[in-house]
Amino acid sequence: MSRPRLARATGALALVAMLSLAGCGGSQGASGSSDDSFTYALVTPGAAGDGGFIDSAIAGTKRAEKELGVTGRVVEAESVSQQESVLRSTVATHPDIILAPGLDPDSLLAVATENPDQLFGVPSDILTEDLPDNVQAFSIDMHEASFLGGYIAGSMTETHKVGAVLGIDNPGLNQFYYGFKQGVLEACPECTVTPSYLNGEFSDPAVGQEAALSLYQGGADIIYGVAGLSGQGVLTAAKQQGAYAIGVDSDQDADAPGTVITSVMKRVDTSTFNLIESAKKDEFTSGFVAAGMADGVSGLSWDDGSTVFADEGPEAMTAKLPETEKDVDALRKKILDGDLEVCDALNDPSSAACSNLGLAG
Repeated sequence: MSRPRLARATGALALVAMLSLAGCGGSQGASGSSDDSFTYALVTPGAAGDGGFIDSAIAGTKRAEKELGVTGRVVEAESVSQQESVLRSTVATHPDIILAPGLDPDSLLAVATENPDQLFGVPSDILTEDLPDNVQAFSIDMHEASFLGGYIAGSMTETHKVGAVLGIDNPGLNQFYYGFKQGVLEACPECTVTPSYLNGEFSDPAVGQEAALSLYQGGADIIYGVAGLSGQGVLTAAKQQGAYAIGVDSDQDADAPGTVITSVMKRVDTSTFNLIESAKKDEFTSGFVAAGMADGVSGLSWDDGSTVFADEGPEAMTAKLPETEKDVDALRKKILDGDLEVCDALNDPSSAACSNLGLAG
């Protein structure tokens, strides 16, 4: 599905390190406020500790607490069936803004439409054609950063077989997958890239582990895990098999030192912070905000100075890093300069770049 009326985010977006879990705070009126009593509520589709976008969103709220003086709380809605009722009960506490990363679009839009005076922010993608006037949603494009992660995998694979474990077969996650696949083939045209989809299971590491083990036992030596908490199972399987993984969303390099080569970062922390900041400054505007690698909301853990794999990985693999890092820097420049088109399976699945990868737009 294409996303209409996407406005390019302006200016470079600041980066931030992961921080601790969100605390509790009071509640105020529904419209944006600029005083010290400004409050937020973060409604998540699962528990903290996913090592991915939920933890990243929490980090963004903690940054806002520290830098903007806001207060707030985290509310978990672990199943889709709970989300609408949790959102309604959260509205009743009157936070200045409700942040809703990864929630069911129908539930969120129903509650937002019925409560036009309550501001809602979506820091991490929502698949819908239109938004009510009280909703702003970030669309963080991940194909370019995934391409760089794929290039690293293609440069470092020893079996010429690479895999990807994905939570569901949909355009949003295929944006990760096809960008990654293109990057692998850029580095290693003779490589094969095999996906394994988990049929919507994002919260069970055992399911992710089982899928990854099947790929590793089939000859893959590096796997990209894009499956929320289920993706933690990919890291477990990689360690178990003496193989390697590419992390996703947050910096997962230290989750399995010497196993995770790099992490493809989706900076939900930054988009969460920006939503809170704009609402607090009375600068909140409705609609979609598209952002990507050029805006600092996607990239690699290496960009933040991570050297975990360089320090902990086996010598035969770490010896490949200096040349690979040099190539990645050059490819990043080509992408940002518009000299290299990366398949965007979410916004432009019929492009030549996507067609060359076998994606039928």
